[in-house]
Amino acid sequence: MKQRLGIASTLLRDPELIILDEPTNGLDPAGTKEIRDLIPQFAHESRVVLLSSHLLHEVEMVCDHAAFVKQGTVIANSPIKELLSNGNHLQIKVNNIKRATAVLYSISWIKSVKKEDYYLVVDIPKDRSAEVNQALVEKGIMVSELVNQTSSLESVFLQLTGGTSGG
Repeated sequence: MKQRLGIASTLLRDPELIILDEPTNGLDPAGTKEIRDLIPQFAHESRVVLLSSHLLHEVEMVCDHAAFVKQGTVIANSPIKELLSNGNHLQIKVNNIKRATAVLYSISWIKSVKKEDYYLVVDIPKDRSAEVNQALVEKGIMVSELVNQTSSLESVFLQLTGGTSGG
């Protein structure tokens, strides 16, 4: 109730800038959803909302822009769509991992190829998965699964910070 009361008292002043620090902390699921629904409404009312949160999945749900801070320094500051579109991973299951790996390494725009369990995870530019499939099939490699795995804000943060916390 303290979180809701704090937000309500802020709104009584009709501010143009609203600063929220962990606004869903301590709320039940219904209260969390209520706050998540409220934040975009503020933006539609031409208010600026500055949201500070460690819950990056929530930030991804309600914000259109994100800045990451590590040890007091801004290390990224971009629209969320831009942060999430920098890379794309394909999870591929093939009949011959060794031959498929060689084919994939021969493609200049593929950034990395890693074997994870029975799959290959390939880091590619966005919207090139069909070309990967075609290259494998042309070399006689049967593809039984090809799944796009887009980045989450959390994975982008971990990549930018090297997986370390920065306070």
